[in-house]
Amino acid sequence: MVVLVFGFFRLRIRQFLFLSAFAFVNYSAIILLLYETHPEYINKNVEIFNIVVLAFILPWFAVIGGYITNLRTSVSNALTTIERLTNNIKDVIFVLDMNLNYTYVSPSVKTLRGYEPEEVMKQTLYDSFAVSSRDTAIRALYGIMALEKSGKDLIDRTLQLEVERKDGTTVWTETKFSFVGDKNKKTVGILGVSRDITERKHAEERIQYLATHDVLTGLPNRMMFSQLLNQAIESSRRHERQFAILFIDLDRFKIINDTMGHDAGDELLTEMAKRFRQSLRAVDVVGRPQERNDVVGRLGGDEFIILIEEITDLSQVKVVAQRVLSTAMKPMIILGEECRVTASIGISIYPRDGEDELTLLKKADMAMYFAKEEGKNNVQFYSQNTQSQAFERLSIETNLRKALERNELYLEYQAKMDLKTGAITGVEALLRWKNSILGSVTPTQFIPVAEETGLIVPIGRWVMKTACAQNVAWQSQGLPPVRVAVNLSLRQLMDDKLLEDIKAALDDSGMPSNLLELEITESMVMYKPDHLIEVLTKIKNMGVRLALDDFGTGYSSLAQIKQFPIDTLKVDRSFIRNLSQNSEDKAIIEAIIAMGKTLSLNVVAEGVETMSQDEFLREHVCDEMQGFYFSKPVAPEQFADLLRKNNTPS
Repeated sequence: MVVLVFGFFRLRIRQFLFLSAFAFVNYSAIILLLYETHPEYINKNVEIFNIVVLAFILPWFAVIGGYITNLRTSVSNALTTIERLTNNIKDVIFVLDMNLNYTYVSPSVKTLRGYEPEEVMKQTLYDSFAVSSRDTAIRALYGIMALEKSGKDLIDRTLQLEVERKDGTTVWTETKFSFVGDKNKKTVGILGVSRDITERKHAEERIQYLATHDVLTGLPNRMMFSQLLNQAIESSRRHERQFAILFIDLDRFKIINDTMGHDAGDELLTEMAKRFRQSLRAVDVVGRPQERNDVVGRLGGDEFIILIEEITDLSQVKVVAQRVLSTAMKPMIILGEECRVTASIGISIYPRDGEDELTLLKKADMAMYFAKEEGKNNVQFYSQNTQSQAFERLSIETNLRKALERNELYLEYQAKMDLKTGAITGVEALLRWKNSILGSVTPTQFIPVAEETGLIVPIGRWVMKTACAQNVAWQSQGLPPVRVAVNLSLRQLMDDKLLEDIKAALDDSGMPSNLLELEITESMVMYKPDHLIEVLTKIKNMGVRLALDDFGTGYSSLAQIKQFPIDTLKVDRSFIRNLSQNSEDKAIIEAIIAMGKTLSLNVVAEGVETMSQDEFLREHVCDEMQGFYFSKPVAPEQFADLLRKNNTPS
């Protein structure tokens, strides 16, 4: 069948006959495509059309033409729309063909990478990524291709990838990949959308670093050292090797810290950390491998710990320990004054003194106390005799077991203030202990003992019942209802009777469940998360609010946080403390507040002590604050007065 169309080329002056023939041809007969063009064409009604003209060499010569006006106009309109959209989107949009070659790159690539789209189109995909991400990206893309070949649908795949900029620097992106299909749903390419997450990545890396390292000294913290120690236990058990734990406590540190101030104490600790690292590098002990994995960590306060791997006899450990003592004794200048400190070191040996983390640390700690009893500035290996040096800890444990029945425990209450309105919105119940023999024992002294022995469970039950009853008592005085927060330990969360204890505290007091808030620490999130989610969900279903305390000190990803049914994030006081001096802490706080807003969580800042800290938090729309700047922990009667005053119009 042949169709004849008569008309005129638009750009020609003289008229001539143009034949446009539409015909079915045998494609196998085509020898060569000679010519293709898309001229404009005027028909006899003086209407302008776009046509396509193809010239082939067949067994005969043929020109085949057809109207493409509608198609060409639709494509042009679509491209114009896409161009307008992509010009105003910060995210970079790109398309790859099935050979992973670029077929489209949006103009925003100029901002992200410094290249014009045309320059990127000439690059290979491999060269687009930084060295750190190349293998990850290529493996992922080939995996996507394999999905396509297997006929499986691609659920959007999102990767964090580092890409190179034109100036040689790199940026982190979050790139989402999906298939591109034609009208027949056949996959013809891969669509990628990249977003710059460099600032977020750096904030996450900072949070992760803080979760595993001591902020002051940069040494591995207790969490990180625990991981390294357990790795050493597994390796030494497998290869039948020995290693040593050196537990170090600085002598006279408290005197310097109290007389010269916390800044002096921090400077001293930083200097000691540097010296201990250098002492390990400098020690060359005969019989020990050159490539060793010795580690220095800081447990907290003035306590440091050293892991010495692959020892063959105790003399090797003694050499290292004596070197540490010597380097600690050297004078140092702190805030313009010369200071001298010494160290007491206790040592435990794997597997002689224990085959698990807790036993090894406990025995090294006992040996350290024995070193102090022997006059300080000396080294002691653990032995059965060092057991007697744990008397103080045992005394705390013994008296703590009787503290409840003797009514030695009591609660103080610290207010939480709404930063927008200035109203008191909640209060945290804080446990205190005063013993007739030991005097006032600090929470840092007795709470770890309570957790280790399991006494925290009955004590925690008493705290919850007392706090709920006190909150109802305040309301009976005509004071407005406020949320009362109670800390939960991991031991309590793992206790089978926790839900019964919560219900009993609420029922006995008559307090509405929404006025109780239970706080868990971020470090708990990583321990049996599935079980914790189940327990916390049951608590949440009771109407009780949940808060994640000390946020930022342990590493939790956004994905992990989203799994937990929490209502509140509490920014750890360590970030607030140096807020006016540390730009990194400011960035972390801003990131945490933004994360809280994203997840619709209430954000509370702990440890607020100055006006500048308060102003920063208000400026960045933190929800609530808690700290000495507003109120220190006080007795129930004092809190009632504070709440009454806060509720009285001025």
